[in-house]
Amino acid sequence: MGSGSKKLLLQYITAILLIFLLTWHLVIRVPALRGVSTFAETLASEEIYHEITAYGALLLLFAYTVLLHAFNGLRNILLEWTDGKYNALITGTIIILFFVFAGLATYTVVGITPPPASG
Repeated sequence: MGSGSKKLLLQYITAILLIFLLTWHLVIRVPALRGVSTFAETLASEEIYHEITAYGALLLLFAYTVLLHAFNGLRNILLEWTDGKYNALITGTIIILFFVFAGLATYTVVGITPPPASG
């Protein structure tokens, strides 16, 4: 496998994974599958809380995969533009950004609190 192929392997793997995760994410928005009548109702705070508590691990996998795909693609583009001159700086910055955003995604899922009771 050539150097260019190795660089793209992670992009291919994450792209394939994203096809499945995005499909799943869109399917769970179908109102009939959620027991509600409109798309807007699937976005109610109680529904979102239930979704995050029921599918938190899958949602995090989705978020991490999106971040990995996006930041790795950005890294590859920046390395091409700079002819690899700033490899360590670009790679280090991308890794830091990945962990910052992954931390925010984790905090969002782990730190969710139940919505206030209505009524």
